[in-house]
Amino acid sequence: MRRHALRATKKTCLLVAALGLALPAAGASAQTTPRKTAPALAPAAAAVGVHFATADLALSGPLTLNKEQVDITGRITVTVVTRANAGGGGTAQIISSLRGTTGVGRTTHGTYRFFGASTDTVSWPPEPVSPVVVSPRFLVFPPGPIVPPNPVRPVRVTAILKENGKISNISARVQGTTADTLT
Repeated sequence: MRRHALRATKKTCLLVAALGLALPAAGASAQTTPRKTAPALAPAAAAVGVHFATADLALSGPLTLNKEQVDITGRITVTVVTRANAGGGGTAQIISSLRGTTGVGRTTHGTYRFFGASTDTVSWPPEPVSPVVVSPRFLVFPPGPIVPPNPVRPVRVTAILKENGKISNISARVQGTTADTLT
C-alpha cells in the first residue's frame, strides 16, 4: 500500500511539473499584476518573438578541391532559430550538419569524405528583409592513407525570413567552383 501511495505521488508531481512547463506564460499572466508600459512600446514589444524551423535537404553537385572536380552527394540538416528585436530586425542562428556526405574525384576517382557541424550567427536589418546566407565550415578528408582533414566551406545555406522573424524557406546547395578552402 505504501508503494502505491509513493507511485501515485510521483505521478501527480510529474503531471503538475509538466503542466507548469507547458503553460508557464498562461499561468503567470493570470496571477501577476499588469505592469505599466509606455503606449509607444506596447505594440512593438508584442511583436518580439523566437521562431525556429528545421529542414533535412539533399546535396549534390560539383565542387573544385585541390585542383580536382569532385562530385558531392549526401544530406545536410539545417536548423534556423530567429530572435526578432522590438524595433525590427533581429538575429538568426543557423546550425548546419552533414550526414553521409561523400564526393568522388573526377580524375583520381578517390573518395572525399565530408564531416562536421557548423553554427553561424547573423543579424538581419529591420526592413527590407533579404535572404540570410551563410557558408558553414566543415571538414573534408581527402583520399589517401595519411592525409589530414582540411576545413572547407563547400555548401551555401540560405534562409528566407519574414519581417517578424518567421522562416519561410530554407535551402542549401553545393557552391561549385567557388569553394573557400581555409588554411
